[in-house]
Amino acid sequence: MSLKFALLGLLAESPKYGYEIKRRFEGALGNVWSVSYGQLYPTLRKLSEAGWVTKKTEPGKKAAEKNIYSITDRGRRKLDEWLLKPLRSAYKVKDEFTLRFLFFSKLPPEQVLEYLKVQQKKTVLQRDSFQRTLVSLRDEIDYFLQAIIRKGIIHLEAENQWMEEVMGDLRASTRPPQTPEGL
Repeated sequence: MSLKFALLGLLAESPKYGYEIKRRFEGALGNVWSVSYGQLYPTLRKLSEAGWVTKKTEPGKKAAEKNIYSITDRGRRKLDEWLLKPLRSAYKVKDEFTLRFLFFSKLPPEQVLEYLKVQQKKTVLQRDSFQRTLVSLRDEIDYFLQAIIRKGIIHLEAENQWMEEVMGDLRASTRPPQTPEGL
């Protein structure tokens, strides 16, 4: 994912200062992707240097000044291009759990089952949290953010179902799973 386009998308809503951008970013994507100030400000600087955003300094309520960032017409064109550019692949799984799972054949099946039970509980809790968020914020968030939350719920439900199948296979298996050659 590209942080610069996520920031342009947030600034397309309205001008914002750094703290607002971080808060809004993590409110919308915090379960998927978080951002540190160490990533945020250098990216905003690069966007400014490219002419995609402008920065205006205003006095803060306290002693510190605030930098207000706004998207430029050029930045809006770049955002639109990025939004409409076809993706090579819509499906990617790149998470630590998937990587670990690849090597679970190195463990006794009982340990894998115990690990999967714990992971499944976390998956169900996350799904339930997404469902509560969707219900509680339905009138406060736009359609597209609601759709992303629903997508997360569906992914978590599918992952839960998949874990049920894997655990059933492991319980029924009389021999431990084998690692494919080359891994």
